[in-house]
Amino acid sequence: MNGGNTPGYLLKKIKNALCSAFPSEIKLAMMLDYQFSINLEEIARGGDLTDIVYKVVKDFKTRNSLENLLDGALNENPDNLHLKAIKEEFKITTSLINLLLPLENNFFKQMQQAYQACCPNNLWDDWEDELPDSFYEILKKLDDIPQATNDQKRIVKSVDRLL
Repeated sequence: MNGGNTPGYLLKKIKNALCSAFPSEIKLAMMLDYQFSINLEEIARGGDLTDIVYKVVKDFKTRNSLENLLDGALNENPDNLHLKAIKEEFKITTSLINLLLPLENNFFKQMQQAYQACCPNNLWDDWEDELPDSFYEILKKLDDIPQATNDQKRIVKSVDRLL
C-alpha cells in the first residue's frame, strides 16, 4: 500500500500509536527484530523514545513499507487499540489518496465542494477564508472534524459526494 504519499498528520498518528504500543526502546527493538529482523540501532539511534519512533516511521516510509510496519506492530501487540485504529485509518486514507491525488489538478473545485458538503454547518462563518488550498489540507481538515464514533468517516462521506 502507498506509503510515499502519506500525509504528515497520519505519520504523526502512526508514531503516536507505536509509542503507545511499545512504550520502551527495548520493546520497540524486540518488535523490529522479531517481525522484520531489523536492528533498531541501524535505523534509529539517540534521543528519547518519540525521536527513535519518528526515525523508525521515517525509515519505513522511505522504503514505502508503512503498511508492513503497522502489520508487524499488530502481530507483536494485537490487542493495542491505537494500532488497530491507525491501521484502519491508514488503509482508508492511503486508498483514497491513491484514487484521488491524480485527479487533484482537474477536480480540485469539486473536491472543495464535497469537503464543504460534509462539514457541519456550525464550523463555517466565511467559506472564502476556510476552504483548504490542497488535497492534503482537505484530508487533514476532515480528520480534525469531531464526529460521533458510530458515524461514517467524514473522509469517506466527502469522497462519496465527490463521486
